[in-house]
Amino acid sequence: MNIFEQTICDLTASALNSADESTSWEPSVLIELVEQPPNPEMGDYALPCFSFAKSLRRSPEKIAEELAEKLQSCLSPESTVTAIQATGAYLNFTVSAVAMAEAVLPDIFNGNYFKEASKIALERVMIEYSQPNTHKGFHVGHMRNVALGDSLTRIYKYNGYDVVGVNYIGDVGAHIAKCLWYFRNHNTETPPQHFRGEWLGELYSQAVKKLDEAEGEEKIKFQQEVSHILQKLEAKDKAFTEEWEMTREWSMQDFHEIYEWLDVNFDHIFYESEVDEAGRKIVIEGEEKGTFERSEGAIGINLEAEDLGFFMLLKSDGNTLYATKDLALAQRKFDKFGVKRSIYVVGAEQTLHFKQVFATLKRMGYSQVKQCFHLPYALVMLPEGKMSSRAGNVILFSQLRKEIIESIQSAHLAEHTHDWSQQELDETAQKIAVAAIKYGMLNQDSNKQIVFSMKDWLISEGDTGTYLVYAYVRIRSIGRQISREVSTDVDYSLLTHANEKKLLRQLLDFNRTVLNSGEQYRPSLLARMLFEFSKDFSRAYNTCSVKHAETEQLQAARLLLFHCVAETLLQGLHLLGITPPERM
Repeated sequence: MNIFEQTICDLTASALNSADESTSWEPSVLIELVEQPPNPEMGDYALPCFSFAKSLRRSPEKIAEELAEKLQSCLSPESTVTAIQATGAYLNFTVSAVAMAEAVLPDIFNGNYFKEASKIALERVMIEYSQPNTHKGFHVGHMRNVALGDSLTRIYKYNGYDVVGVNYIGDVGAHIAKCLWYFRNHNTETPPQHFRGEWLGELYSQAVKKLDEAEGEEKIKFQQEVSHILQKLEAKDKAFTEEWEMTREWSMQDFHEIYEWLDVNFDHIFYESEVDEAGRKIVIEGEEKGTFERSEGAIGINLEAEDLGFFMLLKSDGNTLYATKDLALAQRKFDKFGVKRSIYVVGAEQTLHFKQVFATLKRMGYSQVKQCFHLPYALVMLPEGKMSSRAGNVILFSQLRKEIIESIQSAHLAEHTHDWSQQELDETAQKIAVAAIKYGMLNQDSNKQIVFSMKDWLISEGDTGTYLVYAYVRIRSIGRQISREVSTDVDYSLLTHANEKKLLRQLLDFNRTVLNSGEQYRPSLLARMLFEFSKDFSRAYNTCSVKHAETEQLQAARLLLFHCVAETLLQGLHLLGITPPERM
């Protein structure tokens, strides 16, 4: 609640209580009702009156009319609320632009506004994201998971939570046996020096194709060879284990380079291989306790009461499943890390799986499961359709990075090749590329499919990350054109233009937007706010010149406003995982 919302709720509660002495309205209750009018010309805040109709025994429209008249008469020249009017069943409040400026600009300038500095230290939250498989290529489809998880981690930290960001690497399974089978028996190429993990992914795709195309005895032979490798890996055979460790490291080297390029960091990394045996032990002990049961040799749990069927946890041959390891992983999160809330950023195709996992954890007695949340997201598609590592029709990271950097250098940085250092050119291209990719993955709600289009995402106009970093660079350039220092010692009453007030309102609402983005698991809310914010800046830039301001006093006030807009945009982009360049 900001000071203006507090004032509005205090005034309204007082008026309601005087109109109906039998009911006591508290400002803290009214704050939940405060909205933003659809049109800025209607006011800065709106309060619907539907909730008052029952106790006051009048229509919401009549209540709004009576309250507006009563409250308007109470306003003084010194009040931060300058006008109150009824529009249908709503009370609309207009707030002084001067009061907004005085409330928010000094705090932003002094670094006291952004919540991350307060370190509130709420409950411990673990956010699990990325979860790539070794021995498969990291492709553009993986970027959505990374962008979502990284942004949520930043947002939760900003909102005061004790956050642990973790990765869960898929380093065991049949796909590895297939990859190593092809690597051992059919590969004739020498591993490349760079991105050998991607190369293993290509071998995996070739292995799948070869297995699918085989027929008759050859197919049986191939399948037996793959099964033999899988058995050797599970038995921890020395030769096969060494080969697995070597090739796994190739994938991990790829992942480390990718995360560094994307500016993504993890507090901890889990591996499937670490929780495999622990999961097996949990299931066997659970059967002994009667929590789990056998069915046709396999062990699982009957979740019919939850309409989730029979959830298999251990196969009849004793091999573990994803479910087995997820139970051990959850146990480790709860017991070792003291996690109170656990967020799993995993594709929507795993929705049933996580319902079953959470129901099983509840049966096992973990109260923390009430705070477990699966954030599902839809696929990233290519214009021609779905991507698949198995089929090999993916845009691999190395290809994506090469093409997007070349495109940026050609379209956005060519004019600077002679006056910028190569290091600045490279760093600027990387920052624009990451902005384009991450924003493209975040500006839509997670339940909507995304069609990846590098060409569209690099356009410097419209709803793109490229547009946002351009807006930021443009604001910073204003400061470089003005010789005076930015200061809070300005005349705030000069900031009277409607476009200046729009910016002040966005600044005032920033922290609430970030809070809602986290609590609703929707970085898209912040992404959209930053896009609208950047558009509002562009309008103000064209109508409220700093360089050509009519007076020095007005120039100083606008310079402070635009400086605070830049600081807020910088903070918002950081929460999306984006670091803009200072010039372009």
